[in-house]
Amino acid sequence: MRMKKSKVAIPTMLAVFSMALLPVGSAMAAPISANPHVQLKGNEAVAASHGTLKSHKTSSDVVSVTLALNLRNADQLDAYIADLYTPTSANYKKFLTPEQFQAKFGPTASDVQKVTDFATANGLSVTDVAKNNQSVTVSGTVQQLEAAFGVTINNYTNAKGESYFANANTPSVPSEIAGVINSVTGLNNEAIRHNHAGKPEATAPHVGSGPSGGYTPTELRSAYDVAPLASTYDGTGQNVALVEFDGYVQSNITTYYNQYGLGSPTPKTVLVDNYNGAAGSGQGEVELDIEVINAIAPKAQVYVYEAPNSDKGELDMYQKIANDNTSKTVSISWGLCESQSNSATMNSLHNILSQMAVQGQSVFAAAGDDGAYDCGSKKLDVDNPANDPYVTGVGGTNLTLSSGQYGAEKVWSNTTKKWGGGGGLSKVYKMPSWQTGPGVQNSYSTGYRQVPDVSADADPNTGYSIYSAGSWTVFGGTSCAAPLWAGIAAVNNQYAEARGKASLGQANPTLYSLFNTAQPYNAYHDVTSGSNLYYPATSGYDLASGIGTPDVYNLIRDINGL
Repeated sequence: MRMKKSKVAIPTMLAVFSMALLPVGSAMAAPISANPHVQLKGNEAVAASHGTLKSHKTSSDVVSVTLALNLRNADQLDAYIADLYTPTSANYKKFLTPEQFQAKFGPTASDVQKVTDFATANGLSVTDVAKNNQSVTVSGTVQQLEAAFGVTINNYTNAKGESYFANANTPSVPSEIAGVINSVTGLNNEAIRHNHAGKPEATAPHVGSGPSGGYTPTELRSAYDVAPLASTYDGTGQNVALVEFDGYVQSNITTYYNQYGLGSPTPKTVLVDNYNGAAGSGQGEVELDIEVINAIAPKAQVYVYEAPNSDKGELDMYQKIANDNTSKTVSISWGLCESQSNSATMNSLHNILSQMAVQGQSVFAAAGDDGAYDCGSKKLDVDNPANDPYVTGVGGTNLTLSSGQYGAEKVWSNTTKKWGGGGGLSKVYKMPSWQTGPGVQNSYSTGYRQVPDVSADADPNTGYSIYSAGSWTVFGGTSCAAPLWAGIAAVNNQYAEARGKASLGQANPTLYSLFNTAQPYNAYHDVTSGSNLYYPATSGYDLASGIGTPDVYNLIRDINGL
């Protein structure tokens, strides 16, 4: 189950106290700019508020920082994407390459030059410029970064005793580039994103026929009606990218493949920001993601992207997945509640997800495991990035089988453990034009984005057979539901390719269109019972299960018109 974030109050005079920790002349050197500095809105020092101030960070320490730039023609991007996914449009699914996206929407060379000039004028080294110009990575000592961005960088300890560094105040830049830079990441290294994987209660009955219980690949494919496709469409030729903040052990994956006779290709690891790839406390998350993808699409090639668990690591990893553009399907099982997300970082991530939509990449993200209370408190909240309009948010159900086939589903929740499939209303993103249909205009509707979009089995007590950390176990959580949907997308793309059709791309316009119009086949199971600790399941769309869960054989035939 995901760890809960703890917040420790910072003294109200933090800025004053932290300044007292600075060596003379270390952070208050005059900025190298003829123009005054202005604070970057949305880049507030959120991380500093999560811990207890310990000391000033050593001035000679070298830190890497990524500056995310604002897109060009951003006011036209949403309309362009809407046109790209309108079946009657001449541009329907004419996806762009990363180079084409850069030429149309990427920051200009002039903007990049302004940022690199600012960095070098302040003694910082420019270590990378993304090929789409969306980010510039620089490095320098703490002293140089403090002077360049007008911040103080301190060491903190959170309630769990973990140490991290963070800027104590909002970064600022010269006014001439304030409109160019959207976010500054790397001034803190707080690990705040959590995975959405859960294990069953020890006393719970173990459903499924896995070695320690849990549904096997065969049972999952039967339950969600993948089986009629499986002999021909198994993900061959398809790549799926995983977003991970931890590592895995290949022998565990091999054991899973061998147990179930999957014959899957060995996953490929892509390390970002010098991440060492070692398996840590999140190992189970990474291993279940790989295994669930291949349970549904055995022959799909899984690319495991791994980066440090930080704002900078997150953006750099998503940027690499977009610019590599090798995977038309992306699965995400890590997130952070919307109200605790840095708004500038979230906006920079939205820009990257926009690029993925333009390139025809489908993105599925776990909606969270705290039900309607994603921050783990009594406050209603949703999870990022599942809340993003260019992401398909995946909620959770309790799945039972009948003679090995689909039996019934209800929304997953556990009032004792305070577990449940994530869902609710965003307070950041407006309701997208495609989010319509029976139940969408519900009594909770505020005109903002509703989550989840779809669901799948996530209750740990009706969980998935997984081999991890050297033993057979059972996992649940929306961490399992998201890669299950990503596996479905991989099978769909193979099916579509065989018929000369385009890949799924941004999934939501298509998924809601099928929901809203009569189709030859019934593509969804409408989940109408249970709740996610607040929102009840109802007929049609609801904030507990979204549209529902898939009948994959029907869904794929409906998507592709045959």
